[in-house]
Amino acid sequence: MPTPWMSAEQWDSMMRAITESKYQLLLGAGASLDSEGPLGQLPGGWDLAQEMATAFSLPGNPRGNLRQVFSMAKSRTTANGQTVLGYMADRFVHCTPPSWYADLVSIPWRYIWSLNIDDSVENAYNKQFTDHAAKELVSVSWTDTHRVPSGHQVILVHLHGVAWAKETEDLVFDISSYLYAATQRYRWHSIFADSYLETPTIILGASLNDEFDLENVLERGRVQSGSEPSVIVMPTIDDFDKERFREWGLIPVEATAEEFLAQVRTSWPDYFQQADVSGDNPSHINPNVLSFLSQWHPVGAGAEYRHDDRHDFYAGHEPLYSDILRDLDSHRVLTDSVFRAVMSDEQQQVVCLTGSAFTGKSTIALRVARKLAEQNWTPYLLDPELRPSQEAALWWLRQHPRTLLIVEGAADFASDLADMALGAKERGIPFKLLAVERRSRAREVRRSFTGVGFIDAEVSDKLKDTEIEALIRELKGHGRLGIVADVAHTEQVKYFTQKHRKNLFSAMSNLEEADGFRTRVRTGYSRLKRETERAVFQAVCITSALGYGLPMGAAASVCGLPASQLNALLHSESVLADFIRVAGGRLYPRHRAFGSYLLESAFSAQENYDITLKLAQHYGVQISPAAIASRTLAYRMVRQLLDHEMLTVWLGVERLDAWYETLQETYAWNARYWEQRALGASKRGRHAPASSWARQAIAKHRDAFALNTLATVLFRRYLAECGPENGRTENLLEVVAYLEEARAMAAEDSEYPYITFFKYTLKWADRAKKANGPVDRRIVRRWNDWMHLVNTSPITRSPEVRDQLQSFRKRWLMLA
Repeated sequence: MPTPWMSAEQWDSMMRAITESKYQLLLGAGASLDSEGPLGQLPGGWDLAQEMATAFSLPGNPRGNLRQVFSMAKSRTTANGQTVLGYMADRFVHCTPPSWYADLVSIPWRYIWSLNIDDSVENAYNKQFTDHAAKELVSVSWTDTHRVPSGHQVILVHLHGVAWAKETEDLVFDISSYLYAATQRYRWHSIFADSYLETPTIILGASLNDEFDLENVLERGRVQSGSEPSVIVMPTIDDFDKERFREWGLIPVEATAEEFLAQVRTSWPDYFQQADVSGDNPSHINPNVLSFLSQWHPVGAGAEYRHDDRHDFYAGHEPLYSDILRDLDSHRVLTDSVFRAVMSDEQQQVVCLTGSAFTGKSTIALRVARKLAEQNWTPYLLDPELRPSQEAALWWLRQHPRTLLIVEGAADFASDLADMALGAKERGIPFKLLAVERRSRAREVRRSFTGVGFIDAEVSDKLKDTEIEALIRELKGHGRLGIVADVAHTEQVKYFTQKHRKNLFSAMSNLEEADGFRTRVRTGYSRLKRETERAVFQAVCITSALGYGLPMGAAASVCGLPASQLNALLHSESVLADFIRVAGGRLYPRHRAFGSYLLESAFSAQENYDITLKLAQHYGVQISPAAIASRTLAYRMVRQLLDHEMLTVWLGVERLDAWYETLQETYAWNARYWEQRALGASKRGRHAPASSWARQAIAKHRDAFALNTLATVLFRRYLAECGPENGRTENLLEVVAYLEEARAMAAEDSEYPYITFFKYTLKWADRAKKANGPVDRRIVRRWNDWMHLVNTSPITRSPEVRDQLQSFRKRWLMLA
């Protein structure tokens, strides 16, 4: 639909993203001016300052300076004894929103951020326009604990507090209040700053005259990460401000909020019908559709990738769907079997593609997606921001049975996806899932799926002869045979079969440059002379090695650059842009294996220390019980960042204590922090503090993981202190008691309590027998009890676990 405000392409991109619940809304003071409060129409900042100066008997003319008026009024009362809090409640509670709020609530916002203290938005959702509301509203103030919305919810965050606050300090009007808010351990201001950088935003009613905190965020700019525009809507915008907004990455829209939202609402039915052809009422989206489309995106929707002229599939860059559409990939034999498995008559079918780096897992997944699309199927890729909604997915699959769900990094949500598959089976709903996971984490996927059709498809890093022939044909057709372009076909085959022993990665990385991609990446990194560029490149590599993209907010925080400068670097002819791509608000290496390789070969331990510490500090304020329950991206990233084994490799054992110590204030509430700190210290023989830290984890959250950690730490301590030789069986029985509690609390398919018991009890019994003769009967009895239980446990379904258990049995028999 043509509009005078932006190009047809920008409007189309915006509307499609709105349908998928990608946009957030930011409301400035002007958004509430049309609302009616108990004492009449709500005032703007200037008028409120004048009113309050009179009500609180301030001398002279405040000239509309609301910040100073509020600061002075905090210590005063009105003529009838009212405090500032009472005055604000009378003025800004029980407000009636204007009619155009019906359009505002009909849009499926991802978040709503408000600089207003009134309850107009709450009443629009819950009273005046309930029938129009696209989502259920959850309202919080900046002082409230962190919440994570579900797919059918939108969170409204009052960044300046609410008129019904209980403490004056909870209202942010003056400089001191703002500074107080910025230094508190509440998470919303930090989340807003990050969210603005990486999420398309529509700004309504922001004058930017007195909204100093908002302007501070906006002027940092945004990183262009996709085709969805961010816009600022104002009734009048002069040429200077238009240019200023454009430099900040915002499209200026000269219109009232009412006019703009009315145009969005008029366009809505057409885009909804494109999103869900089964919709009965295109003027109102089914909540399940909103929830599904906010989490799953059509595979072919990544339009921003097609404009990246730095992308080069044959140079080892991560495959994109546009590469598949251009037939750049060669035929891997496994593709056909995966396609047949997905298309089988099985109602519920899960295929897990696993393999090491550079084996073509993602390429096969995208090729299967294209083959299915040609059969009138629609493949959807999971956005890894939040855990998927089972109800929304099953509703969608019932309505759209020719749907393939694709999940990269499937281990993160393996249990949720398994529950989804079982739910589909119970309800007779078709369920087709293509899970992609690296070999090291594939076991987590495999063990989750029982009771539904599951196929483990491992991609070999060795090419078959037919695959080599197909690869040569594709490379020749696209003029990319590199150093074997001018030799006979037999020599081309020998290049792959003999020189590189059929290894796909080795052959392709050396095809066009003899030193291979490894050397090119190292050389590229060495050419980054500025510390800020090196920092962001290293942070991208670290998060990639963890399996994720680096969010914009974290990138700006780690490298210390404003988003506008970071954006200029990433969209210029810089070396940085040669190795980093921007997609969906995240930064990625051109290939995810770059990160792991550079961590192993190019970065110093001190550099790794600095960057991992900055990342952990940045995300500390975004981790909460709600984030953990929802498995947010920040939580999953921090969970791995805290891992003591990974940190030992990256930082060196001598830096672990300082790393954890620095983060204690940020993560002291978190059990996993104490668990990993304890395990790291225990491994280095620091048994006394390790025991204390393990007990601290129990105090924070008594669950199977914390109990297993405490048992491990105590086992190591008592073994180091010669417990077996000194006949201290009571020490072992104490530890076993913790493991028995862990076993009772753990999931039935969790092998950790069993493995810990058998591993350390064997060590104990072996040393006790050598020192004192026959093993204590109490230890033998406990061993027999645990072995009896494990024989009927679901953990024996895992081949790896069965092999471990068999080894334990053999060693015990030899010991006996």
